[in-house]
Amino acid sequence: MKNDHEGGHSDLHVAFKITKLVLQAASVAAAFCIAKEIHRVHRSIEKKHEHGHRKLL
Repeated sequence: MKNDHEGGHSDLHVAFKITKLVLQAASVAAAFCIAKEIHRVHRSIEKKHEHGHRKLL
């Protein structure tokens, strides 16, 4: 009976470690997507800014 309890505890520990890794990977992926979106918006703003200067000249 003691071995079953220890095995269950070990399984739960492994499951928590896997969950932690999955959450960390999701956080990295989300940060990458946010950075990519910020870069895209920044590039769009720069293009509009450059386009505005051409109209003035």
